[in-house]
Amino acid sequence: MQEDHKVSEPNYEGLEMKMPENADQQPSEAVTKSTVINGPILLILTLLLVLILGGMYYWFSTLTTTPVTPTPEVVRPTPGQNNEPESTTAEAQTDMTLVTSPSDELSTIEADLEATNLDGLDAALQNIETELDAALQ
Repeated sequence: MQEDHKVSEPNYEGLEMKMPENADQQPSEAVTKSTVINGPILLILTLLLVLILGGMYYWFSTLTTTPVTPTPEVVRPTPGQNNEPESTTAEAQTDMTLVTSPSDELSTIEADLEATNLDGLDAALQNIETELDAALQ
């Protein structure tokens, strides 16, 4: 059952070669046209993608940042606006005049009057009077 299968080469000597009739005659132009069209389209699509990604990055960064609140300026009041005593000594003297006895006996009231320091009262009234005169002019 042994069969010899011999393959013989076809002999085309003396025959004229022909081009197939159904073959496309201009394959190189079709390839050239498709690459020329694809180049600008790919460039436009790439630029569009970069713009979209850049816009998304900017949008995300504006969402995650907290708005900066300006710090308020510290404004020091002028002496006319300031209702507090100007020095610690003046504050202590003011506090001393507020310390009085709650008793209504005559001897306690006399003791409170004697304890009150009225020595600087004339000078303070004089200062107030000069300030008022200066403000009116």
